[in-house]
Amino acid sequence: MRRVTRVHLPVLSRDFGGAGGGPVPADPLLDTFARRIRYLRVSVTDRCNYRCDYCMPEALSDQLQFAPRPTLLTFEELRRVVAVFARLGVRKLRLTGGEPTVRKEIAVLVRMLAGVPGIEQIVMTTNGHLLDELAAPLREAGLSGVNVSLDTLDPVRFREVTGRGDLSRVLAGIDAALAAGLDVKTNAVALAGTNDDPDDIVALCEYAWQRGVVPRFIEHMPMSDGQLYDSSRGIGAAAIRRAISAAHGSLIADDAPRDGGPARYWRLAASPDDTRRVGIISAMTEHFCDDCNRLRLTATGDLHACLGHDDAISLRDVMRAGGSDDDVVRAVAGSVQGKRAGHTFHDAAPHKHMIGIGG
Repeated sequence: MRRVTRVHLPVLSRDFGGAGGGPVPADPLLDTFARRIRYLRVSVTDRCNYRCDYCMPEALSDQLQFAPRPTLLTFEELRRVVAVFARLGVRKLRLTGGEPTVRKEIAVLVRMLAGVPGIEQIVMTTNGHLLDELAAPLREAGLSGVNVSLDTLDPVRFREVTGRGDLSRVLAGIDAALAAGLDVKTNAVALAGTNDDPDDIVALCEYAWQRGVVPRFIEHMPMSDGQLYDSSRGIGAAAIRRAISAAHGSLIADDAPRDGGPARYWRLAASPDDTRRVGIISAMTEHFCDDCNRLRLTATGDLHACLGHDDAISLRDVMRAGGSDDDVVRAVAGSVQGKRAGHTFHDAAPHKHMIGIGG
């Protein structure tokens, strides 16, 4: 992994549609390690209709209070923030939560964001519970793809890990998304007791491949002060690759262009024409901080430069105090300039909850 080297950027005055307020960096989305932000993850709600044990279990419900509705960004505020980012060069949005499909009129928001000049791609991460009825309206509104959480194909274990989940509804949602023409990926948090048996990993891959879907596996990360994290439950990227290789032959790194996210993709090596791929998000064992190109906006307007640090700057407060777009740019630039070289998950867990920052 290459070393991330800090660089010093010039500060110049630029006009972004507002008056005064002092200078902003010449390139507000270029951080001090020469990483350019091109991808914004936007949480539209901190609410969720599931209670997954690695994210928002019932046992911690008293600590995971939902934000009061007046504190959430309105659709108009979300569009304004996205328009500022689009003018600065962001082309891809990912809508997250909580569970984004529980936000009322979510298809209306997708249509509003899809109409922002410069935005080329809008995708969504969802648990799939409401996707059966929403896939077609979301596609028609401008959504291009969904990543659907699918930790196991065993309905009993699925119910256990999600707390309230119904596997049959999620599978129906995936079918509906494919029928609507959405690009579909599946996401499985790799956890002992859920999908640690090699047969489980292989079954998830085969289910996806049979439908032309890319399966992805995510290493468990410590959030919420580490209260939900147990390192002994984690399954590393190398173990995931070994399980797949044992069943289907060796994997080689996929040199196809990446989609701007954190996943590293691999494909079966048996044939260069084989389209079966697998993605792994390996934040713990093979981290990818050196080329991070993402920022995260919470449903309440807090901008986070890193999932692993408590580093929020409130764009909501800037806007609701009457700030101009120029003022929003200055706040964004401050967040980007404070972006660290990498996370410190192995040393300290951030206080923030995954449900609040967006999975």
